[in-house]
Amino acid sequence: MCTFTCLSFVGFLCLYSFLFNFVNGTPQTAPTLPPTTPISRNTESTTRHTTNQTQITTTRRITTTPKITCQPSQVVFIISDDKPPGHKEKISISCNNWGNKNVSFHLEMAFDEDRYFAVQYFQRYNYLQVTVKNTLKTNYNRPTHLTVKEEPFRNVTLNRIPFYINVIEMNDPPSIFPSELKTSVPEDVAVGSIIGSLNFSDPDMGEWEEWRELEVYSQDIPEELRIDRLANGTILLKTNKTLDADKYRNYSQINSTMGFLVEQADEGPIIHFTIEVKDKPGLTSAAIVSLTIIDIADENPVCTEQTVMIKTHVKKIGDLITSLYGICDVGNYVKRGLSYSLLHDNCTAFSVVPDGFVTVRNKIPDNTRFCLLTVEAADGAVPTLTANFTIGIILRFCPSDTDYRNIKWEVGMPRNYTVHRCPPGSNGRVTRYCNENEEYQDPVYNCTSSVIADIHKKLKRDGDSANVIEVLDTLAAATSESSRNDTLLIGDMNTINSTLSIITDLITVNTTNVDHVTYSFMETANNILELKTTPTWKVMINQTGSGAETVLENIDRFVEKIVSTRNTTIAVPKSNLYLKIGSIKACEKAISFPDRGSDSVSEWAQTTQDQIVIGCGDETVKSYSGVMYRNLSQIIPSTTIDNRSTGVQLNAPVMSFTYFPSIKRQLDSPVEITFQLYNNHWEHARCSFWEETNGSQGFWSEEGCQQKEDDQNKGTVVCVCEHLTNFAVLMSPSSPSKVPEDHATALSIISMTGCIISMICLFLTAALHIYFWRVVKSVRSILHINLSCSLFIAYILFLSGINRTEHKDVCTAMAVLLHLVFLTVFFIMLTEGINLAYIAIKPLNTRKPYTQQPGIHLLIASYVLAVIIVAVSMGVTKLEGYGTENKCWLSTETGLIWAFIVPVLVIIALNVIIVAIVIWVMCGTAAISRKSSMGRLKTALRSILILTPIMGLTWVFGAFSINEDTLIFQYLFAIFNSLQIRATLRRKRPKWLSSDSTGASSSERQKMKTQDTTDL
Repeated sequence: MCTFTCLSFVGFLCLYSFLFNFVNGTPQTAPTLPPTTPISRNTESTTRHTTNQTQITTTRRITTTPKITCQPSQVVFIISDDKPPGHKEKISISCNNWGNKNVSFHLEMAFDEDRYFAVQYFQRYNYLQVTVKNTLKTNYNRPTHLTVKEEPFRNVTLNRIPFYINVIEMNDPPSIFPSELKTSVPEDVAVGSIIGSLNFSDPDMGEWEEWRELEVYSQDIPEELRIDRLANGTILLKTNKTLDADKYRNYSQINSTMGFLVEQADEGPIIHFTIEVKDKPGLTSAAIVSLTIIDIADENPVCTEQTVMIKTHVKKIGDLITSLYGICDVGNYVKRGLSYSLLHDNCTAFSVVPDGFVTVRNKIPDNTRFCLLTVEAADGAVPTLTANFTIGIILRFCPSDTDYRNIKWEVGMPRNYTVHRCPPGSNGRVTRYCNENEEYQDPVYNCTSSVIADIHKKLKRDGDSANVIEVLDTLAAATSESSRNDTLLIGDMNTINSTLSIITDLITVNTTNVDHVTYSFMETANNILELKTTPTWKVMINQTGSGAETVLENIDRFVEKIVSTRNTTIAVPKSNLYLKIGSIKACEKAISFPDRGSDSVSEWAQTTQDQIVIGCGDETVKSYSGVMYRNLSQIIPSTTIDNRSTGVQLNAPVMSFTYFPSIKRQLDSPVEITFQLYNNHWEHARCSFWEETNGSQGFWSEEGCQQKEDDQNKGTVVCVCEHLTNFAVLMSPSSPSKVPEDHATALSIISMTGCIISMICLFLTAALHIYFWRVVKSVRSILHINLSCSLFIAYILFLSGINRTEHKDVCTAMAVLLHLVFLTVFFIMLTEGINLAYIAIKPLNTRKPYTQQPGIHLLIASYVLAVIIVAVSMGVTKLEGYGTENKCWLSTETGLIWAFIVPVLVIIALNVIIVAIVIWVMCGTAAISRKSSMGRLKTALRSILILTPIMGLTWVFGAFSINEDTLIFQYLFAIFNSLQIRATLRRKRPKWLSSDSTGASSSERQKMKTQDTTDL
């Protein structure tokens, strides 16, 4: 039974095999594999190069007779050895002739492919997926087949597709290190010297022969360098020629065909180029080389300045003055290699270190302003290459001196304070400021005597319970000259004034102690107003702006308190002040203060003319007080509310007068104050009174006061005021150029008379020219008319506005107009001169018509230039300097006067040259040459006398009118310039009489015109 069953199964298989072969039409034969050729590097191969890798592919053709057709007919599978296990690759493949058969692909395991790859076919999507199973080996190349079998009968092979596996090796680029090489070498290095080295390698190199396939090169290396390659992977950079830094100092990258870059540095030029390494497949690596060619000194250093000026404050020993770095930085040498040394020092106080720092070595001699040093700069590499230069050290300081207290002050630094201790027995400190102009200001002695300080402290401590009369007596004794060895200082003054103010508030005066209290109080005030204290008060004014006005205010308050207690007469004569408290009962017609008929008046007050005269007042007035101060004018500020009063000072004693009860309203009859002047030559008296303000500094005001009389011969000024207070007269110190009064009056009369005569002549000149215009029609006539009109206007403005100083705006406007008109006059004078030269030089038959002659254009330019100069002056000065306290003219203090003087002097100089040329031409004419020598001389003198005024040459006398020593020039200036136009009027008369109205023939008129050059 078994035998039968087995036989039946074998028969069935044979029948199935027969039918299968019959259906497919091919006999069943055993598959044969064509002969294979082993894969090696020397057989048929294809090399593919990419950027990151090199692929080496080996292929063989294997043929078979497929049962079905597949595309592609063979598969070359290339994969790199860096793919990890699990990596998948897809291969597109499709087969036909299989109908609805299910097929599968199998990788024949000819060798050990099953260790590395697995194949899976996705029939629906027509692709084959290859999965990496293990880490791939480098250079793995295996030929095999993909068998296509029918499912589920895998023993039937439908096709065998050649499948070639190529595992390629990845190619890495070579490397060169360091990637940046910075090196430097002197330019005098020997040829063939090694100046740098690099190393290179290639991770893909295996055998020694492969190292030779690496190429080392540079495309932009300078011609002076070369590259040497060693067998151990080292690159040496050597010099090929002699280096020269100067060649690359002026290297131009724009015009160069070389690829390297050049950068300039202090040591020398820096050349940047690259060195590259390339493997056989073409991958490269590069290193950047920066080579500094050190410029070796072959010339002397060159210093930009032969003399270096340095301004510095006085320094201490060891202090740095300056650094010389950068002074010598031109030339063919290494700047950082310079070494400095001091050759000479006339002050023997400085040193210069090799690095170039100038320091103080010894104490600088006192009050030395300038030191001169000679310094040598030597090249560090070649010390024989040197350059010398000088350093001028200007020492800025306030020189040491001795102040008004005979205290010596050392050198001070500008814009700094120098501090001293107070004298023995005083507390505080002394400061002195050194300003930016290197001038010491007055020292400020903020020192308070311990005695005075104790009095003040005790008074404040005791308050209302203090024995004020005792304190006042103690203060009077402490401030007296006999009780102190030194003058009172600023701290003393402030403390004393504060103490007097407190005493005035606290004191209780009765009829029994009023005389004692008054004498003690005024004694203290007298002590601090002594002449010896003047320097202290002046320092206070300069430093704080306030002075002895606090004494003035304390006395006013104290006197008011005394008068309210006792209605009797009190007179306190002191060496520096005089106080009088009187009753109105004794007044008959008027009160005179001081009453010089009384024995109680101070001796110094008896000899002066200072006096206050006032009526007895109304029925409400019961008493009065008057105070006359001897030295207060020098130690009280001259501050005014008027900004134009800069420079005014008190020029008479300060006097005070008050009614009690005080009258707040205007007086029924004004008070008359007579001041005897300290200086009779001062000017512009201003009757003023001291205006006190709450919380701010007081000032001198003129409100309600006016000047009644100013008698400089007597040296007195009389003022009248409508109220009572502290009175003074402020005046301006006269300038050195001030003319004495008698001469000033004479000059004023001459100028006034001459101006009036000139204005009449100017009017006649213009009128006659216009009337006889048909006859005198010419450029000269046009110029004469313009000059006459301009001068006429100038004289009107001068006479009507030069003294209008009472209104600032009007005075400023008048000064601007005078500046403009007088400049116009002078420019027209210059035009007159140029036109005269034109007539003298140009022949008559070659002249253009008068409307085309240059005189017309110059006349227009005269007006334009005058307007431009005035406009620029107004813009630059912002009207500051147009108008002064004395005259409505240009200020000499601000320098604005030069905007007039400079153009005038230039015009005068040009006209002098023109007059000389005209006279020279005249003397060469035939008419003049026929005259005798005396006749020619008379003609020349006559021409000079006529031309000098009309061309403004007489204004030269004004340049010498400086002060009273040159009065003669002032008289000449006033006479000639006020009468200068009369010469013009006289000169034109003969020509007017030659008009057509005289009946002259045309030939005569033509002959008359030819005489222009002789009738100058």
